[in-house]
Amino acid sequence: MEMDIGSYISLLLYKNKAVALPGLGSFEAAYQPAVIDQVQGELHPPGNTISFNPNLVSDDGLLCSMIQDRYGLPATDAAKTLEDYVHEVKEAIGRREIVVFPKVGRLYRDYENNLQFLPDGNNYDVESYGLPTVSFYPVARSHRAQPVKEQPGKTAARPVSAKKAQATNNGLIAAIGAATIVVGVAIYFLLFGADQTQEQPLHPVPTSRVNVRPGDEASANAAPSENEAVAESENKAESSSERAESTDTEQPTPVPGQQSYVIIVGVFGNPDNVKQLIDDIYDAGYEPYTEKAGNLTKVGVQRTYRSEAEIEAAIQDVRKRFTKDAKLYRW
Repeated sequence: MEMDIGSYISLLLYKNKAVALPGLGSFEAAYQPAVIDQVQGELHPPGNTISFNPNLVSDDGLLCSMIQDRYGLPATDAAKTLEDYVHEVKEAIGRREIVVFPKVGRLYRDYENNLQFLPDGNNYDVESYGLPTVSFYPVARSHRAQPVKEQPGKTAARPVSAKKAQATNNGLIAAIGAATIVVGVAIYFLLFGADQTQEQPLHPVPTSRVNVRPGDEASANAAPSENEAVAESENKAESSSERAESTDTEQPTPVPGQQSYVIIVGVFGNPDNVKQLIDDIYDAGYEPYTEKAGNLTKVGVQRTYRSEAEIEAAIQDVRKRFTKDAKLYRW
């Protein structure tokens, strides 16, 4: 007789806070309030989220009782059927397979040989069951300038006559012109006058050049010039190699067959918070990802993958390190 014991777990979670698989662990339901997803622009209703606790391995009798009621089996036969089912689940997990529990989630072992559980996201809270996810969009409001009201009791300023206004404008123009001429003359003397008036200092003639034949002087100066040329060429080679190293910013070529994905960790409006999260992502060994969205900045993790199991493992690790609200954004 074929029994779908995995589907019974989903039915029991609507009425119980925990359902045990004897010898393996227990599925626990915990209340979660409404959540606002700023990245996706969604408002999720409250509900019960499911997690797996590998430490609660004792039999609570719920699955065994349901097997007895559904198939009319004795208690010993129902317990033996449940024991065989748990044994098959353990063998599948030991072979690095992903065990799927319908409407509950998936159970597997990660690269550190730890049990990991990915819930399906079903709502097991009877009171909030059926509430949909609501999409929201920010409302842009334009600022309206308030009209200035005239205060009573204050007299209006007397109008300035046309002649006085013209005289004021002429005086201002003359002052600006004079200031421009003074600044131009000062700049001219600073740039050209200093070079013409500066006297060249007289350098004393070195005694080594006195009574030296032209041939000896040329041979004496030839050797240091060659050494200077060699040193200059070495300096140029070093500087060119340094420039080549400093400008070499090419990213490593991705391995064929790999694809990339992005996990958003948070959205911030403060640049200091963005920089702090980027440093934390670097310290955790991940490559950060940023994207501008208006006045906000999305910050997350980007990586390459070969299978979906790597994505799921990365999501759990990011949630464990940073925030449980981290979500897959792009792949």
